[in-house]
Amino acid sequence: MSSLLIRCITAAVAVPLLLVIIILLPQMNHLAFSIVIVLVNAIGTFELHNNILRKKIDVPFTGYLAILLPIVELINSYTIKNDELTIFLLLCFLGFAFFVEVIHGAKDNFSHSLERIGATALTLCYPSLFMIYGIKLSFLYPGPNAIIVFLAIVFGSDTSAYFTGMLFGKNNKGYVKCSPNKSIAGFIGGTIGISLILSILIAIFPSMLPLTPPSMFLLALATSIFGTFGDLFESMLKRSAGVKDSGIAVPGRGGMLDCIDSISVAIPIYVLLLQMMVL
Repeated sequence: MSSLLIRCITAAVAVPLLLVIIILLPQMNHLAFSIVIVLVNAIGTFELHNNILRKKIDVPFTGYLAILLPIVELINSYTIKNDELTIFLLLCFLGFAFFVEVIHGAKDNFSHSLERIGATALTLCYPSLFMIYGIKLSFLYPGPNAIIVFLAIVFGSDTSAYFTGMLFGKNNKGYVKCSPNKSIAGFIGGTIGISLILSILIAIFPSMLPLTPPSMFLLALATSIFGTFGDLFESMLKRSAGVKDSGIAVPGRGGMLDCIDSISVAIPIYVLLLQMMVL
């Protein structure tokens, strides 16, 4: 069975299941969706720490603490609602990681301490610090539409870029060294294409979100561009580590981090822009 067919089957199962969770389980500010965010972030963090960084750097356990950030953000959203709590926790984790390296680094006379502490700081921030905005999105806007529109932007941009690149990208590839199969045509088709489609849809169905078509275009364009950056960033990490995929968690796609690379970087800009435009 070809990789593309396996990938299509996985999407045919995962996307409807995700929509069921979002649409049919909206209770408690989409608690079910937030739990999905917590779980996929935990798997992605494990893959980054264990399958990518450890290929080159002997990183200590402290990076795994990042798994707690979305959990704390979720609990905080239901209880004290302190916007600074998760950031404070991240700073505590970073301080603890620095202390651990003071002890751990003695084994090689601190010759690789800079690499280890940099890799640990990366794991503590990516993808977890970005994915806490998935929790914020659950509480941002009543109903499932804001979540569905975000997923439509990210997945639609990825799909549009793939097919546009296949049709028109043969002679404009290789400009981005970390992902040489990406083309300029694919980038334009992915970002502009989905932005135009959603702008037309919101003009036809204004109840989708309280946005004008130009606002929707800007929201979709910025989100899809940042999603592309997220994809390229993870490609750079894998290329540096000499691995093809971040793991084997998702048939046809590789690891979970391969699936959420665009989502993790795109979701903060989507949430922040939607707050500015709607709230």
